[in-house]
Amino acid sequence: MVQCQACVLTCMDFRIQYPIARWLQEKGLQGNYDYIALPGASRNFLQGGKLFLIETSIKLHQIKEVYIIHHEDCGAYGLGELPVAEQLKLQYQDMQEAAQILKERHPHLEVHLAFLYLDGNMVELF
Repeated sequence: MVQCQACVLTCMDFRIQYPIARWLQEKGLQGNYDYIALPGASRNFLQGGKLFLIETSIKLHQIKEVYIIHHEDCGAYGLGELPVAEQLKLQYQDMQEAAQILKERHPHLEVHLAFLYLDGNMVELF
């Protein structure tokens, strides 16, 4: 059976792909994760009934972790005029809700939340 360590749920925004790949590589996950990119990441995940995407990763690849990564100036949220701290606060609510749903349905999963600033700085959230 094929296995990988994690599934990454992030936004499709082209500006964030390289910093996210670099960060995942630094965490030792290079080539060891399934990748799901949706506009707004967990916002679309929650509103669009996309739980099956992560559940497919669980079923096919027996993942142990999920990384939910959001970013500054996300067009799907339309919060670009707000200070970044406010953007993070509002996006964090969706991230927590997605994490809670995943943990309730799949208690064995470790769920990690992170926020990427457009300067390339990634912050892990708890």
